[in-house]
Amino acid sequence: MAERAYPPNRPGVQNLNGAYTKGQMYSAALPSFRPTPPKKRSNRCCLCILCLIAFLLALILLAGIAGFVLWIIYKPREPHFTVASVQIPKFNVTGGSHLSYEFILQMVAGNPNKKLSFYYDAFSVKVSSDNLDLADGSVPGFFHGTRNITVVKADLKSQNLALGASDAKKLKSAQSKGKITLDVDLQTRVRVKMGKWKSHKVRVNVKCNGVSAMISGNKKASASANSGFKCKIKLKFKVFKWYL
Repeated sequence: MAERAYPPNRPGVQNLNGAYTKGQMYSAALPSFRPTPPKKRSNRCCLCILCLIAFLLALILLAGIAGFVLWIIYKPREPHFTVASVQIPKFNVTGGSHLSYEFILQMVAGNPNKKLSFYYDAFSVKVSSDNLDLADGSVPGFFHGTRNITVVKADLKSQNLALGASDAKKLKSAQSKGKITLDVDLQTRVRVKMGKWKSHKVRVNVKCNGVSAMISGNKKASASANSGFKCKIKLKFKVFKWYL
């Protein structure tokens, strides 16, 4: 009888004896490939942001508590400025377009605080009427002690101030009536003294609008606000290069 030919053994196929081939045995021994799951990204950035926010909130809270305690102890009140009198011994519109004047201002600065003092730099003073600048000058600064009242005086003079046609007409009308409404603005910088501590300098604007004054040829003429024309005070804090 002729011998039967058998196909050669192939990997993964059983031979006639029921055993796996050598190649299949080796392949079975190899571990199966399993992709490693991606690692979770850390939340360190979010944690840092949360810590920073918590730190800032804590600082704001502490500053608020400290400010409240200082307010309870010192009970701060803003100083007040009052126009006591305005004297205009000279006010002449000459040549139809030039003004010669003299303004004598007397202002009263009051500090109502028991435990706070103020250091004022020199004041710049400007007098205007109906948005027309008439006079400007300066007065020396001073130390404003507790429960103190200080009188500030300014004598502003000018000869032959050039005027526009419409402005000259308005001032001629005021001269003929013997009465004019003025706006007085003061600007300075101030430091606050609280015990032994002194603050940084802060800009202060003092605005006194609508002061009615009599025009007269003698120094007895004064503003109609002799009883005290109260001014408005505005503080301007510097943040980097800007004032708020």
